[in-house]
Amino acid sequence: MDATEIKNNKVSFNVVPITDNDKETLKNFLRQYFFRDEPLSASLNLIEEEESVIQFENFCIDLLQFGVSFMAVSAETGDIIGAVLNSTVCREKAERDIDFFGQYPNIERLMKLEIITVNEAYRGQGICKALVKKSKELALKLGYQMISVECSSKFTKMAVERFGFQCIYSISYSDYVNKQGEVVFKTQPPHKYFKVHALLL
Repeated sequence: MDATEIKNNKVSFNVVPITDNDKETLKNFLRQYFFRDEPLSASLNLIEEEESVIQFENFCIDLLQFGVSFMAVSAETGDIIGAVLNSTVCREKAERDIDFFGQYPNIERLMKLEIITVNEAYRGQGICKALVKKSKELALKLGYQMISVECSSKFTKMAVERFGFQCIYSISYSDYVNKQGEVVFKTQPPHKYFKVHALLL
């Protein structure tokens, strides 16, 4: 079934936890879809730099240690067609780059949706929505008070806003420059901003 046939047919899929046994399959999926399509890695041509790809793969795989990541699996083929890689943060161990806990003094624990990606042939089938929904359900079950997501892509921003996420931080890529005043990330339209969205639970 090619991409056009997929888009014209409702796809049946299941959302399941990602385990250590899925590492290699997940790496291949990320190489094929996330590294190529994500605006920042695309602007740096990351897929052409093997060392950078391996470093980022290791970052993604390290996220599995939190035990809160999910993948969408085709009911027909068993292939991964989408994934959300999540981490968790508590106030005591929070980083200072984006101060969630300073902005929200009553929040003690949050879940971060670090990577959200869907096979382009299956986009528009509700897979992203299902992955975010599953993450939210687990966050509530575990007693987390907020979910956050960093949106490098306009499409991710639009998706999470439909789920009720609110923007709490934004920077234009054109304003992110190095010491020489050169724009670091020359992203392609329509990706003009890096934004952080949050949802109180």
